[in-house]
Amino acid sequence: MDTKKQKKPLLIIICILSALLVLGLVLGLTVFSKFRMYTIFSNRGSRLYSPAQIRDIKSDAYDKGANDFVDDMKGRLENGTGINTVLREIYTEDFIYTVDGKYYFSPINFDLKMNKLNNANFSKNSNGEITYSENGAVVSHKGIDISRYQGNIDFSKVKQSGVEYAIIRCGYRGYSGGTITDDSSFDTYMRNALSNDIKVGAYFFSQALTKDEAVEEADYVISKLKPYNVTCPVAIDVEEVNAGSSRQNTLTNEALTDTVIAFCDRIKEAGYTPMIYANSRYFAGKLDMSRLEDYEKWYAFYADVPYMPYEFSMWQYTNTGSVDGISGNVDLNISFKSWN
Repeated sequence: MDTKKQKKPLLIIICILSALLVLGLVLGLTVFSKFRMYTIFSNRGSRLYSPAQIRDIKSDAYDKGANDFVDDMKGRLENGTGINTVLREIYTEDFIYTVDGKYYFSPINFDLKMNKLNNANFSKNSNGEITYSENGAVVSHKGIDISRYQGNIDFSKVKQSGVEYAIIRCGYRGYSGGTITDDSSFDTYMRNALSNDIKVGAYFFSQALTKDEAVEEADYVISKLKPYNVTCPVAIDVEEVNAGSSRQNTLTNEALTDTVIAFCDRIKEAGYTPMIYANSRYFAGKLDMSRLEDYEKWYAFYADVPYMPYEFSMWQYTNTGSVDGISGNVDLNISFKSWN
């Protein structure tokens, strides 16, 4: 049997049907495309618009959204919301800080330990003191940090005012010459605080350029702490010095982080709890936070609530606080841990 002759009419029919189907699809898509191009669906149903009208509608919608946003920002600023607060609420994936009037946006590393404190749980009393509560009970701990600039302190009155701990400066390295110098009030403050049942810690203002210098600073601090029962953290203070000759101004972020780690590790080896004191600029833009996960953070930020994406255990919320027993201003802190 000749199968080729039998299949030929069938093949012709199939080709004709396929061509008609393709033509139908093309015509259908063309009509649908034109319908989509010229039709916009509103709440009132569908309506036909020209391409120029569509462009105008899109432009109006964009302008309305932009204007609503601008009006909202304007209203918030007029009601007293600071520009920094507005920016931080908009750019939630950046840690924002300012230097010399310029804004810097540091991407937040969400792989690190995050700040889990609820800002709604902070409260401020008539004396300007801030506490943190959970389930209606205050869980934060009131503290101060002091140096010789506080002068004579009546620690019995300080204790009666509710201060639980004092972080006391034991010394500092000169930001120009690099000489390590004692804080002349350290020993007096330590003895009097402990005798009034106030727990103590210490801090050292660092200007170390190398890991060896950081270890030298830590060894100095350890020698100063030996006579006392120190249960609170021992902190390295890294902060900007408003002087062009500051030693650490030349350090890279990596080098500065190296010095901080060297200091903290030496403090930990001696049996104390190491802590890093810094502000937004340093925690956001000068230190490698991914390398500092193992150390306590002491955050300096002067506001009613802290702005800090990363976990921290102590917050210095003002440098103009007032405490009975101390003349003049004093730094006030709250901690979210209790060190015994």
